[in-house]
Amino acid sequence: MASEQYCTLVFANRHFHSEKATRKLGKDRDRKVYEGELSEADWNALGGILEDKRLRELHVPGDMPPLVIEDAHTFTISVARGAKFQNMEFLDNKSRKPYESELKPLLGWWKSFRGGHLVKSETPPDARCSLDSTHAVFSH
Repeated sequence: MASEQYCTLVFANRHFHSEKATRKLGKDRDRKVYEGELSEADWNALGGILEDKRLRELHVPGDMPPLVIEDAHTFTISVARGAKFQNMEFLDNKSRKPYESELKPLLGWWKSFRGGHLVKSETPPDARCSLDSTHAVFSH
């Protein structure tokens, strides 16, 4: 069974790097890379979401992932906060549920961004978008 993996990196200069991979048995079957610059409206909307007090103060404790995850729907979010990062990882919808109201604006923005017209790039994949052995998730 194949799964899709999405990754979007947004940089302080409004540039973005986005990837969509179709994976099977832990390996890429297909990976597309998109790059560009966020519009001023997208940039301002994202900035407002990231600076919202409820998201800024959200603390999600890190857990050791189980060896097998049923109904995996993994999200990893990392936001630069000065010299540190606010990191959040959710392995499935159930783990994300308690934080749904704080995450809804960000996930809505990302879904809208992903659904927009992205220009395909010949740039190679970014290592920050690759799953490593600590993020090997098997779905049952």
